[in-house]
Amino acid sequence: MPVFAVRFKGMLTKGDRERLEGVGVTIVGHEPSMRIGLVKTGVPIFTVHLEAASEEEALAKVREALEPDTANFSNWQTGPA
Repeated sequence: MPVFAVRFKGMLTKGDRERLEGVGVTIVGHEPSMRIGLVKTGVPIFTVHLEAASEEEALAKVREALEPDTANFSNWQTGPA
């Protein structure tokens, strides 16, 4: 099964991370959404990898794992890992 990357902006709690790991989603990194000189600020942008049949399925799995808090996340992007 192919591996897809999903990127989103938001704050992950410990519970969010556990739910993601529980459905086979691996957090591969995060970066600040803004930089002012050397200062990193803003809500982080996370990148996760997971196996899915399609980009749509990958996005759906991540969003489902984060329910009911998906309103706290934005800027969803999917693509091949």
